[in-house]
Amino acid sequence: MIIRTQRPTARVILAAPDDRVLLFRFTPPDPWPKEPAWHLPGGGLEAGETPVEAAVREALEETGHVLDPADLGDPVAVNEGDWSNLGRHFHSLHTYFFARVASATVAPTALEDYETEDFRHGNRWWSAGELAATEERVFPPGLAGLLPDLLAGARPAAPVRLRWTHEKESSEGM
Repeated sequence: MIIRTQRPTARVILAAPDDRVLLFRFTPPDPWPKEPAWHLPGGGLEAGETPVEAAVREALEETGHVLDPADLGDPVAVNEGDWSNLGRHFHSLHTYFFARVASATVAPTALEDYETEDFRHGNRWWSAGELAATEERVFPPGLAGLLPDLLAGARPAAPVRLRWTHEKESSEGM
């Protein structure tokens, strides 16, 4: 029997003034192929922390952007599923928030040791069109579909439930 550790996370869709969003390059854990991919800033909740508090903390640590919890508002999306890394098994519920920032800058303030490796792979600010057209793997699946409304100022009435795996993976039975 596989024992999975619960690891809830909070992630932030950060939009620069020109409507580009920040993604970090990384190598995904199992069950995804070990090919470079892209993900949003964010990470695990600390003990006693709410998702919005974690989103604010993670944005500061990973990007240097100071966010006000009130500006994040309610979550815009969620997804959840199982993954593994270095023999450890996890179940994560990812909660996604949206925030605008004043500039397309990245100046991490505090990275964990495991994050330092990911951050060596780089980051990029993407337009909605670039995300919709890319052949590269982007996490979360469905991010490009959320962006037009969010960038136009329209938020969903309830968090959108995004897929855990990408369409090709889903059709292969993952």
